[in-house]
Amino acid sequence: MTAQQGSLSGTRRRLQVGAWTVDAESGLLTQGETSVRVRPKVMSLLVALAERPGDLWSKAPLIARVWPDVVVSDVSLSVLVVELRKALGDNPKSPVFIETIPRRGYRLIAPVSGVEAVRTTRFALASAQDRVLLLEGENLIGRDPEAGVRIDSTLVSRHHSLIVVTGDSATIEDLGSKNGTYLNGKKLEEAELLSHGDRITLGRLAMRYRFVVVDDEATVTEASKVVPPGG
Repeated sequence: MTAQQGSLSGTRRRLQVGAWTVDAESGLLTQGETSVRVRPKVMSLLVALAERPGDLWSKAPLIARVWPDVVVSDVSLSVLVVELRKALGDNPKSPVFIETIPRRGYRLIAPVSGVEAVRTTRFALASAQDRVLLLEGENLIGRDPEAGVRIDSTLVSRHHSLIVVTGDSATIEDLGSKNGTYLNGKKLEEAELLSHGDRITLGRLAMRYRFVVVDDEATVTEASKVVPPGG
């Protein structure tokens, strides 16, 4: 039972990185007749790099951006970079996409367009199974195929709840769902402001989410742990 990033109404979830068309929703990279599907973490890395083309990402902020809910080493990031380079067909000795700056980090050197259409924010939902980046504006949570946070469970309504991101703040409200939406154990009766570490539970669904905030330095502001069912 997982959540997936679906397409939001009026939001293009594609960007162009060099000759590759990147579909952030499906994890698909396309160039002519060639298509490569990458893992969610690899896509998170590519989107992060694409948001700041030409700029250096030091390792610690990049790790915090891709793994906001767990602690990993530089080795995990290096492995992910290798996987992304392989998908893009990039040669680390003469790169046209990802350049390594020794002892410092990485930067995307390929031309990028369409990044504004992705509109990722510094907010995310994290669970034990996955992580979903939230977008500026409305993020619908539910079973609907068009939901921004799509959850494949009959315990969740098609239009279950809604997170609205406006600049540096985010709110959540229940949309009249059958089983309710709970914030830190309390059933939502009206829109509530979200804070880092807040627990979000959808009805009787065993999966719980933490609302995660990444600060302006792209580092997690505090440790985030997913509470197991019943915890």
